[in-house]
Amino acid sequence: MIKSTKMVSLLLTSSTVLGLMVSTGVATVRAAENSSVKTEQKVNTKAKSKIADPKAGIGFLTKGSTTFEGSNMLEGVHLSNDFSLTSGTLQISYTGKTTVALAVGEKTKTQIVMPDEFKALMNKTTADGKTFLDYIEPSSYFYAPNNQGGQPQKYTYKREDISYDRTNNVLVFQNKIGLYNIFTNQTLESHIYIDLGQAITDLGERIPDAYNNSFYQFQSVVTSTEAIPDWSLIGDAESEGKINWDKLDKGWTIINQVPTIHTPVKDTDTKVIGGNAPAGSTVKIRANSEDGPVIGTAIAGVDGTYIADIIQQKAGTKLYADQTTALGTKGFGTAIVEHDNAVPPAPSLDASRVKWGVTVNGKISTPGHTIEAVDMYTNEKYKVTVSEDGLSFTFDTSQIDQDVLPTNVIFTEHNGDQVSKETTLLVMPKG
Repeated sequence: MIKSTKMVSLLLTSSTVLGLMVSTGVATVRAAENSSVKTEQKVNTKAKSKIADPKAGIGFLTKGSTTFEGSNMLEGVHLSNDFSLTSGTLQISYTGKTTVALAVGEKTKTQIVMPDEFKALMNKTTADGKTFLDYIEPSSYFYAPNNQGGQPQKYTYKREDISYDRTNNVLVFQNKIGLYNIFTNQTLESHIYIDLGQAITDLGERIPDAYNNSFYQFQSVVTSTEAIPDWSLIGDAESEGKINWDKLDKGWTIINQVPTIHTPVKDTDTKVIGGNAPAGSTVKIRANSEDGPVIGTAIAGVDGTYIADIIQQKAGTKLYADQTTALGTKGFGTAIVEHDNAVPPAPSLDASRVKWGVTVNGKISTPGHTIEAVDMYTNEKYKVTVSEDGLSFTFDTSQIDQDVLPTNVIFTEHNGDQVSKETTLLVMPKG
């Protein structure tokens, strides 16, 4: 009689194949350097991406290889032009060789340790209760090509066959078919298809760049139904599969782009220039705080630069830049407005000759500058009221003693060091 493998637990050596499809046809994956990575290649354990380390169970001895094929993996998931939709299907294909014979009717499960970069996405839930597991496509299946004396056996996974170990970040697939005449060194396979793009779109969670700036790491194995794999030993036997580049989700880059503000920004400036914004994003310039009033907006160009028309700001004002796309909002690049010590222009008035009692309006070139109004003949200084934004002022001629009329009032703009040329207002008697 063939002995059960439940005391041994691990049934397979491993070969994990990963693919990402972004077109209607199935396209598997190609590595950055090669079409395949053989068993002889050594994994640099110091450069691994952060990965869960499940609780060790019974020890195992395995050997295997990890291969990569296809052409589209280097592109990652695709974003629509307006960034509102993400598309792309992740294919995880596991092939292993049994290291022991199986008992008659033996049932198994496939376990896949997902990269730690996926963990936030896999723990999200939509408003209507969907989780990452709902985006594992119904075409996913388990396959035993050598079952029953050479007769293949295929089992298509149902939703209830799939679970997720949140603590250890492990996908578990119950292979609900009894296997027969499976001896050592026989092939068993699991093929998992995940609508990764739709999962990202619906769950609203992006996949970070690979933590080691090199690759995303998976581990896979088929075990008996009760087994808790010792992943450290399985890893030593090279069960890992790696997506060999560091940016699976371009949306992660976009949502984390912080727009910059080119400096210096002067108190005389009416434009802010900056960069590092996603192409087509809306850039907002705010004053005084991250949620302060918006003083200018712009649309970023294809190279990420932008030019925003702004309301002039006083020297010392802190500016904040944020960018918004369909993926969300990210900020903040900052800059402090600096004082421009150039000689200011002469004040502008909406009249050059008025009758006593009329209020005259004027403009200031730069917030923070002051306006002086002095009687040309008596040298008396008159009151000038400056607007809250510092860009305009009013002058009430009724404050002038009517006994000195007609008279000329001289207006000058001051920045603390420099004084503008004069602007003259003639004030005539009333009547």
